[in-house]
Amino acid sequence: MSMTGGRAVVETLDAWGVDVVFGIPGVHTLALYDALYDHPRIRHVTTRHEQGAGFMADGYARASGRVGVALTTTGPAAVNALTPIGEAHAESSPVLLICSGPTDETNGADAGVLHDMRDQFGTLFSVTGQGRRVSCVAEIPEALSEGFEAMKYARPRPYVLEVPLNVFAEEAEVSIAEPAHRPPQVPEATALDAAAALLQSARKPMLIAGGGAQNASAEVVALTEKLGLPVAITANGQGAIPADHPLLVRDEAVNKCLNEADVVIAVGTRLGFRFGQLWKGALEKLIHLDIDPSVVGRSFAPEVALIGDAAAGLRELCARLDAVQTAWRLPEQREDPASDPGIQGPFPELLGILRDVLDRDAVVVNDMTLISYQARRTFPVYRPRTFLSPTVFGTLGFSMPAAVGAKIACPHKQVVSLCGDGGFMYTATELSTAVQQGVSLPVILCNDNAYSAIKRAQDRECDGRHIAVQLANPDFVMFAQSFGMAGVRVTRACEFGDALKQALQADGPTLIEVSLAEYS
Repeated sequence: MSMTGGRAVVETLDAWGVDVVFGIPGVHTLALYDALYDHPRIRHVTTRHEQGAGFMADGYARASGRVGVALTTTGPAAVNALTPIGEAHAESSPVLLICSGPTDETNGADAGVLHDMRDQFGTLFSVTGQGRRVSCVAEIPEALSEGFEAMKYARPRPYVLEVPLNVFAEEAEVSIAEPAHRPPQVPEATALDAAAALLQSARKPMLIAGGGAQNASAEVVALTEKLGLPVAITANGQGAIPADHPLLVRDEAVNKCLNEADVVIAVGTRLGFRFGQLWKGALEKLIHLDIDPSVVGRSFAPEVALIGDAAAGLRELCARLDAVQTAWRLPEQREDPASDPGIQGPFPELLGILRDVLDRDAVVVNDMTLISYQARRTFPVYRPRTFLSPTVFGTLGFSMPAAVGAKIACPHKQVVSLCGDGGFMYTATELSTAVQQGVSLPVILCNDNAYSAIKRAQDRECDGRHIAVQLANPDFVMFAQSFGMAGVRVTRACEFGDALKQALQADGPTLIEVSLAEYS
């Protein structure tokens, strides 16, 4: 069939089941957007900045497990998307960035053409680590299919497709094949047998669930209950086992169990820097299950390497095991993690109200702010893909646009954004997108007119010499109202709970400003 490059992109996305894309049109992508016009199955969400488009695609991907798609034009637009693409890479989120690029004649020529830059594809590829620049229309379906297969069947990291601006408008004969879906990769049988033998003979086996276990929650629970082994979760693994499961261990209990375990099975985790700080004793026997062979053995040498899909690997492993009675006597833990007496301020109370009001499968989207740090430590998460956080890359401005993407992905779930005043202002204009899309989204903004995390670090490291951390903020309630949405300021716990309940019932977004200076 004869079609433009723009049509080839859209039809290939449709073949792979894409139902929504996020982006901003440009003169270099007119043919792509013309192909989206009146498309019966793909919805376009217009954002106010390419950073917002990338974060929304990431939030969509993390909440749904499907590929999130961001569209940009050339040069500054593509580079604007680098921060969310870096975030998606760090957290292993499947985000597809499709951008226009210079023509072959002007690529890297420093010709002074519109949106000229030195090496656009090389810059983007340096962040994604995978992608293609095509040279003709016929290459587009193959390049996109390569990206979808990489994100679906390997470690789900972002992929970039760069299409020269003239190729979007060119027409050619194109064949778009139906995706060749294949079953998940199962680890080798001999490795599974060896892992089963280790676990079967262990007196104190333990499991660590990372972000790669988000699609294997049922299998994590099944193995845990069959062997009676304790489970620790990484920051990105929250929800892989319900927070109220009796075999989940937290805080000091994680350290104790790690250093008593005679076999540890790590599932879908890099066992990176933070984990290395926790594991104080000598590593005994490690079983490492991950889809990405490059992370197995990177930090700790495994006794058994299981390369494959987490859910498929755990199912096969569980089938090889008999139920056993381990020697564990798990350490006592606080039933309410937020009851830690070392935690000060209003955040435990706010998070407690939030947990009481929300459904068990509600999606909470965090930023790099004090309440989000607290949430990562203490907020109970009961379902996979319901706690989204910029944990590793640590970018500010993630929460609100990512929450918009999560709500679009999961319209029937409650979705909440947790922000601080500093991070919120990075992407505050995406309130306009939330209003335009009509998403029911409480945006909880804890305001203390400062970059408070940095201010506290200056207290610790600089003897309280504060510089560049005080902020002159707008009236956030009026700011929200200027977009045509609801805004409310609260200073007490009862007001916060009432405002949250109302916001969850609203037809559009609501900004709830928690004035920390006045909070009592």
